[in-house]
Amino acid sequence: MGWLEFVFLLCLSWISQKKDVAEPLLRNLPAGIVVQSSQELSREQTAGIARRLGGKIQRLTNSVIDVQGAPIKVNVIVAADKSSADAIHKSLGKPFPLSLQKDLTVVEYVGNRVDDALALKTSYELGLVEKPSSVRYRVIADLATIDEADYSVCNELFNQFLTQSTQRESGNNGRAAAERIRDLSRRFNFGRTLLLRDPALNGETTTHVFQPTVRESNKIGGTRSYVFDQPSVREGVSFVTATMEISVDNTGLRLVSTGVDAKLTAPTNFWPSEDPEIQLLAKEITLGKSTADEKVKAILEWLQPGRNLKYGGELGSRWGTRQFLKQRFGRCWDFSDAFVTLARASGIPSRQVAGWLYGSSGHVWAECFLEGKGWQQVDPTGGGILNCGIYHIPYFTSEDGELPIVYLGTPEIKVLETK
Repeated sequence: MGWLEFVFLLCLSWISQKKDVAEPLLRNLPAGIVVQSSQELSREQTAGIARRLGGKIQRLTNSVIDVQGAPIKVNVIVAADKSSADAIHKSLGKPFPLSLQKDLTVVEYVGNRVDDALALKTSYELGLVEKPSSVRYRVIADLATIDEADYSVCNELFNQFLTQSTQRESGNNGRAAAERIRDLSRRFNFGRTLLLRDPALNGETTTHVFQPTVRESNKIGGTRSYVFDQPSVREGVSFVTATMEISVDNTGLRLVSTGVDAKLTAPTNFWPSEDPEIQLLAKEITLGKSTADEKVKAILEWLQPGRNLKYGGELGSRWGTRQFLKQRFGRCWDFSDAFVTLARASGIPSRQVAGWLYGSSGHVWAECFLEGKGWQQVDPTGGGILNCGIYHIPYFTSEDGELPIVYLGTPEIKVLETK
């Protein structure tokens, strides 16, 4: 999985979900969850595992699913009685949320990249743990301070930092990765400024703290720029460590009744909404739709992967809206660019949003202004099938398409509070 991409392995399988899986917990799944395999173990296999775990087992299944692009193996054990369930859960020796017990059922999560976030998220989606309506996160991330970016290699630069870290952990000096980082860094202009989503945007209650400390801060539309005297430097890449506390809820909606700046329907270099062909396409997509809500829904449906466009191609791609619509394939940044362009071409104020998808990876999505409601976040990559909610953690916003993002490592994300 590409770490700067929200990898949808879902496409149409979101709609045509498997119904004949062995594990009952994996039937009638919500959007974003796809069963890759599911099997019930034989009596002989189950009996052997029961002896090892010290409890009687009625049935045992092994399944592999994708949770919004992240693979995870789910082992479900149904014990014969309560004492057996208790013994089995204890024998697994894994803390919550990597394992949990619910009545006679014991669930274990395994996999190379399974962490607490992915395990907890899976339990929410499978209905094993009550899903909160709101979450406050703490995100700690090393973010490059970029004045000018080559968007085609942002993802590769991030992945090279990950490779270097892995190599050093395994005893390798990471020299090859360091050389590649320095080569890629020549395609950027690094500076002393970091652009983030305005902490008070739409009445949000986000906080930002930085190391090193900020010298100057300025609000620019929905963005706030932070200027630093001397950012840190790693392999020629200047960066700062941002600690952000961000609250999200299950609606993705911020209730704002005030009007919006006219520029949020205007074309930009990244979003050519006045292009005649794009204008014509937007009219075709929204034909017969009179309200902004109806038009947004129509655009999202048109963007659903496998319908008119395919999700795929180079990881971390940002082809540009015209090229993306011409070639008809791309990744999350491309789908987001296309949505903002088509929405603006339809007269709907919109802008780009990015951050992290909890339990998955970095991601780019969007938000649009709906009169009488406010700013609604939407996820164009799945054509709106996946609602923006407690997993979408926004800390970047762009109103013109300039959105240079390079991480120098995987962010540390912790749940501070749930409601």
